[in-house]
Amino acid sequence: MKKIIFLALTSTLLFATPKTSVILMIGDGMGPAYTTAFRYYSEKNSTVFDSMLMGMNSTYSQNSVITDSAAAATALASGVKTKNGFIGRTDKNSTKVQTVLEFAKENGYLTAIAVTSTLTHATPAAFLSTRGLHRNKEADIAKDFFIKNKKGLLKFDFLIGGGEKYFSEGYNDFNATAKKYGVSLYRDGYNIEKIDQYPFIAFTAYDYPKFAIDEEVNNKYRVTKMTKKSLELLNNKTFFLMIEGSQIDWCGHMNDIGCAMAEMDDFARSVEIAKTYVKEHPNTLLIVTADHSTGGLAIGKKIKKDDKTVTEEQRSKSYIWYPNIIKQIKASSILIAKKLRASDDINTTFKKYTSLALNQDEYQKIQDVLNKKNKKIRQIINDIINLHSNTGWTTHGHTAVDVETFAYGKESEKFKGFMDNTDIAKNIFKILSKK
Repeated sequence: MKKIIFLALTSTLLFATPKTSVILMIGDGMGPAYTTAFRYYSEKNSTVFDSMLMGMNSTYSQNSVITDSAAAATALASGVKTKNGFIGRTDKNSTKVQTVLEFAKENGYLTAIAVTSTLTHATPAAFLSTRGLHRNKEADIAKDFFIKNKKGLLKFDFLIGGGEKYFSEGYNDFNATAKKYGVSLYRDGYNIEKIDQYPFIAFTAYDYPKFAIDEEVNNKYRVTKMTKKSLELLNNKTFFLMIEGSQIDWCGHMNDIGCAMAEMDDFARSVEIAKTYVKEHPNTLLIVTADHSTGGLAIGKKIKKDDKTVTEEQRSKSYIWYPNIIKQIKASSILIAKKLRASDDINTTFKKYTSLALNQDEYQKIQDVLNKKNKKIRQIINDIINLHSNTGWTTHGHTAVDVETFAYGKESEKFKGFMDNTDIAKNIFKILSKK
């Protein structure tokens, strides 16, 4: 009898299905127009996004058809709709919510987050904070990161991102707090290659990290670098990993197309690395989506009959967009504005960072803003670049457009078709629940 029981147990162990690791990647603000624009910008017939497209998801919040990042991130993290501005739950909702990251940790998974925002910003915060705090209270949100779960464990194994200042503000002595919980702290930016054990927090900036387009050469692909390192640390383990390309959204808010495409380039490279990992590790699921779309990006416009700057071949197309102009941009509009304020030669400085020669009207607009100092120079800079590249925008805010759902690997078929953003979290819960 003992032999039969032993054989039965052995058989069960041999044929038990391994748990599925989950990589959730969020392109903040990355609406459908961004992935389309990136395809033309990258001059490829298809991109990694095209190869993984599964469907679309709606993003409305509890109190608006247009979500903000806090409500959208809460939906993706917990499957619950909340009001704009609130993390985890609304100020008047006492219902306790659980995030997929918390659930994963309680069920034996390693858990990690890597972002290009502050770690206490809306999206990463929604995976670790469920007290219903407003997104602006980043120092208070930081306090939630060291609340242990029911099993006496920290919710995370490692975190990579900016915003050390909010941890310093949230704790009397953050170094002592980290030491108390056995968490190593690294403050050397994106120089994370030598980190070989967790738990840890690696800060990429004291406050907000730079845009990819403004970073030094070694750090231009920082989402890519964080993704690669995270997967090296988690290799052959069972894990839940959330990665965010946070600053796609910020570029969209500014209507800065050069900045946005540089962020898309970095994010796409990171998705490629994650997809390769999934190919090599079949018990892994990769999900890529956006929390919402930002800026109302429009790709191209109709050529005006009196436009003498276009060739006859271009005119025959009727409509046109110039990604080649965008590829020449070397800095964000924020950095270009800073350089223009410090420059004695507007024309030379503008051309240095955009490869565009200003006409007299454009030069005068910049000069007037510099003289009056009553309007942001970056708005004029973006207007000029958008005009030359035929890039359109409808808003400096978010829009209600549905966003794409991409998936690859084990159980990726669960994400086919149209769904709500809360359904993404609900499906992840089901996948993490399987024994």
